[in-house]
Amino acid sequence: MESIDELIKIVNLEKTVSKMCDFIKSEITNRFQRSGAVIGLSGGIDSAVSAALCTKALGSGNVLGLILPEKESDSSSQIHAEKLAKQLKIKSETVDITSILDSFGVYRYKEEIIKSKFPRFNHNCKYRVVVPPKLKSVIGIPFLELLDEKNNLHKLKISSSEFLTLTAATSIKHRIRMTMLYFYGEKNNRCIIGTTNKSEYVQGYFVKYGDGGSDIEPLVNLYKLQVYQLGNFLKVPREILDKDASPDVWSFSTTDEEFFYSVPYSVVDLMIYAEENNLTTTRIQQLSKLSQEEVESLLKIHRQKQTKSQHMRETPHGWIP
Repeated sequence: MESIDELIKIVNLEKTVSKMCDFIKSEITNRFQRSGAVIGLSGGIDSAVSAALCTKALGSGNVLGLILPEKESDSSSQIHAEKLAKQLKIKSETVDITSILDSFGVYRYKEEIIKSKFPRFNHNCKYRVVVPPKLKSVIGIPFLELLDEKNNLHKLKISSSEFLTLTAATSIKHRIRMTMLYFYGEKNNRCIIGTTNKSEYVQGYFVKYGDGGSDIEPLVNLYKLQVYQLGNFLKVPREILDKDASPDVWSFSTTDEEFFYSVPYSVVDLMIYAEENNLTTTRIQQLSKLSQEEVESLLKIHRQKQTKSQHMRETPHGWIP
């Protein structure tokens, strides 16, 4: 039986990479008429593949990797980003954005909510927002997970308003990073390279005017599983290929699957592929090993997400007199 990986496998990786490099070079040199590229290196698979493609397309001397940690970042992210830059032989710069985020009140807004739920919260505690699995007909309400200084795990209920405040404050991190990328891009006459893949783009799992703010998006037509295929082909460091992809915006490490998708990447990719290629429910069941009820629920949720996030993929509408 054919697997999901085989279904969306890139048949000719060498040819695909060549075409993507041609696209990057043409966009930067012809359309934008810029001298190179700036890319935010997060230490994750998407930015690693994007950086590797830009390096092949433009040469290492024309690519700048910007590493933008803050006090809640996973320390391994910067280590992996630096290793990638060294392997690709591209210049990298590190700018800690903690003070900028602090001036916006990002940490204060979040900590006020956390302390109202857990008065003993201190800076030795770690926290994250978790979205319950989406394999049932009803999506659960997100909750807060907190790891205290003794490594005891606490699950805390939060209201819809508190969830929105926590995520709104967190989105500022993405928008500050975008602002820094454009500062370095404009002062060096270079384009900003986005890292959003198809799985994120179709469902709106990116921040508007944050990580969604870029000049070109090389990965936007690639499923997440295909990004990993390219990563292997481009010899991205094994540490990056093997680790769980993460938004890296919570002090308590969380993966994209836990926060955004709540189901494995393969299932997300399959739902998108199924919609685009009119696969039957039976065929989806065979590929995913999910029940008919689960498949129908996930398809419904996917359609809702796609519709709700449509504005994120469009330029702002103007009034027509």
